[in-house]
Amino acid sequence: MSDADLSVEAADDGPAALAEALAAEHAAVYGYEFAGGAGGDLDYRTRAGEAALVHKALRDELHALSVAAGVDPAPALATYPLPASRDDAALDSFLLGLEEATARAYAWLSAARDTDLRTAGARGLQEAAVRVVEGGGEPGALPGFDEA
Repeated sequence: MSDADLSVEAADDGPAALAEALAAEHAAVYGYEFAGGAGGDLDYRTRAGEAALVHKALRDELHALSVAAGVDPAPALATYPLPASRDDAALDSFLLGLEEATARAYAWLSAARDTDLRTAGARGLQEAAVRVVEGGGEPGALPGFDEA
């Protein structure tokens, strides 16, 4: 490897990872609000509503980080994919998938060069890993990473 090769730094994926994490949180808010309306009993609807509030706070934090980093935050989509079945087991599986998606996004964000983004990514990954376990999933050794 030449000195010229060493002087070229890899591109910073922080802004793209931040956008991905924000998109995952938009989808989680939408999904939990849907589950809160479609869930079978009051306890299920209450838990989904509380989780939606958590994801709204995370979404708002990522939005603020985007603005502070000079990244134009993408708005939420008008709609997101939803499960075909509305029973609690299908909704649980759907919500687990949303949590796994947020874990993957936060894992990517935790590798950002910017300290604030990296810290937000690491904290978000820790919290997502807890939600995955609470949702019945297995976070694995490195939550957010698919096994090879």
